[in-house]
Amino acid sequence: MKVITLQEIQQAFAYLVSKPDYLLRSAVNATKLRFGLPMDAVTWLLGRLSRGKLPEDLSLVAMPPGVRFAATFNVMGTALFVSAVVSVETVQLSSDNIRVSLHVRELAVKPPPDSPMTAMLMMMDLSKPGDMLAFLPFRPSVILSAQGDEFVLDLMQLPKLKHNPLAKRIVAAVSEILTIRELGTEDDMLVIGLRATPSGIVSALGHLRGA
Repeated sequence: MKVITLQEIQQAFAYLVSKPDYLLRSAVNATKLRFGLPMDAVTWLLGRLSRGKLPEDLSLVAMPPGVRFAATFNVMGTALFVSAVVSVETVQLSSDNIRVSLHVRELAVKPPPDSPMTAMLMMMDLSKPGDMLAFLPFRPSVILSAQGDEFVLDLMQLPKLKHNPLAKRIVAAVSEILTIRELGTEDDMLVIGLRATPSGIVSALGHLRGA
């Protein structure tokens, strides 16, 4: 099954061409290994890659340097509307992990008016979402640590990456030649800044070959 069709690629290209200011900024930023994508394009791309598994009301809005997300999730049969501002501090790639340090602020959780969860949520300090993990019977393996509003994740613990040898080799290879020095928002764009390490090309090729 195709995730993105040729027609959709053409539509996306036409959308970008219709924004000459974006193309100019992209050309200037590309010389600095800095790349950006409009937030509505990010939302569209995530929807296509997830094959319809994301909440239908998902909203992503740039709140520099972070992103405000809002969506309704089904939690134990209860529809919870959740919103928060997420800002990424660091992203570290290595041969065996993708470690992301981020902050979750302005967390708001709204259950239905008649839900028994309302009273429970009123007792929680939503300004420290990391501390709320202590109430869970288990902690997802992707979360290495959580305290206050700070979370440290290892994205390589996601099942689709953890059990995919090719994905592991690609991450290991990329870690040899690129460093993510910036991941955040600017105006209405998601921006990623990279730093290249050409001396790591030989090691990167070794990872891709499975050496």
